[in-house]
Amino acid sequence: MAQAEAFLQALRQARLTEAAQLDAVLNLRDARSLRLGALRDAVLPLLKGNDSAVELFELNLQDGEKPRLWIDLISAVEMEPDPKTYRLVQQRDGARETLLETAQLDEMRDYLVRFLAHRVVAQERHAAGLSHLLKPGKRGYSLFALVYAWFTGLMFGVLSLVAWALAVGRLKF
Repeated sequence: MAQAEAFLQALRQARLTEAAQLDAVLNLRDARSLRLGALRDAVLPLLKGNDSAVELFELNLQDGEKPRLWIDLISAVEMEPDPKTYRLVQQRDGARETLLETAQLDEMRDYLVRFLAHRVVAQERHAAGLSHLLKPGKRGYSLFALVYAWFTGLMFGVLSLVAWALAVGRLKF
C-alpha cells in the first residue's frame, strides 16, 4: 500500500509540474502574440494614408505555437530567438533570409515602414512598366495584317490540296 501511495504522490507531482510547464509555454506564446500585436498597432496608422500600401500588405497576426505577423505572402515578423526579440524574415526560393533582428519596437517599426515603402515603389514601377503594353493604341492588329494573314492561310491551304492531289494521283498534268 505504501508503494501505491508513493506512486500516486509522484503521479500528482508530475501532473502539477506538467501543468506549470504548460502554463509557462502558454504565457510565453501570449507574450509573443502581444508584442507582435503592439508592432502591428504601431505600423497600421502609418499606412492609413496610402491606399496602395493598405491593399498590398496583409499585416495579419497568426496565433499558434510560433506566432507571426505576416507582412505579405513571403515576409513575416517572428519573436525569435527569445520572446523579446523581433525578427523580420523573408522566404524566397526555398531560402530563409533574416532582414532585421532587434529587441526595440521602434527600430522594427521604422525598418518595416521603410521596407513597405520600398515594396510599394517597386510595385508601382512594375505596374508602370507593364502599363505601356496595355494602352489602347497598342492593342490588336491592323486591317492589312489580318487580310494578309487570311490570304496567306488561304494560299497555303490551296497549295496543300494541290500537292495532296498530285501525290495521290487525282490530279494529272
